[in-house]
Amino acid sequence: MSRSIRLIAALAVVASLAVASIALAKPAQSAKINGGSTTVTISSAAATVLNNNNLTVKPLAPATASGSTFTFPIGRGRMNAKMRGFVITKGGFAFSNGTRTVRLRKLTVISNKNGVSIWALAPTHSKKHLIIYRVARIARVTGVTISNKTATGTVKLTALSAGVINNLAGKKVTAAGTSIGTATLSPTFG
Repeated sequence: MSRSIRLIAALAVVASLAVASIALAKPAQSAKINGGSTTVTISSAAATVLNNNNLTVKPLAPATASGSTFTFPIGRGRMNAKMRGFVITKGGFAFSNGTRTVRLRKLTVISNKNGVSIWALAPTHSKKHLIIYRVARIARVTGVTISNKTATGTVKLTALSAGVINNLAGKKVTAAGTSIGTATLSPTFG
């Protein structure tokens, strides 16, 4: 496959993320989101599993980390009063075992009648200077509560994200459905 075809394929993936998030989650009478943040706090149990297997998680700018809490600035989105809609964050995070690193970018939270999921651009493979990404669901958020336009819930791994962690650890250390902590969505409407 030529370099231009791969570039077009990568751009198509990025465009499909934006179109999918709007098509799947555009709520009736939604309000535009133009800021705020999404935080993910890793539980002590999840941090222990990562540490015991020499795995690190680091933010990708402009996301930041303070202790076990990762903060992702919100770039844009739309939500209604029931917090149904979508939010696209800036930055991302990287899992590493010291030798290999997997970077997940453009985290997108989609909330609809089927629940809340976190999606990301995940690399599928690379060749020379070109990395091919795909849109992948990396987590589910359960037990969501809403208070004062802020939503909080429990983050659970999908099979894909559990597989990435297990692959980097070189053995099975987690599974789909494992709770890794909590997420809080605090959008700024405008």
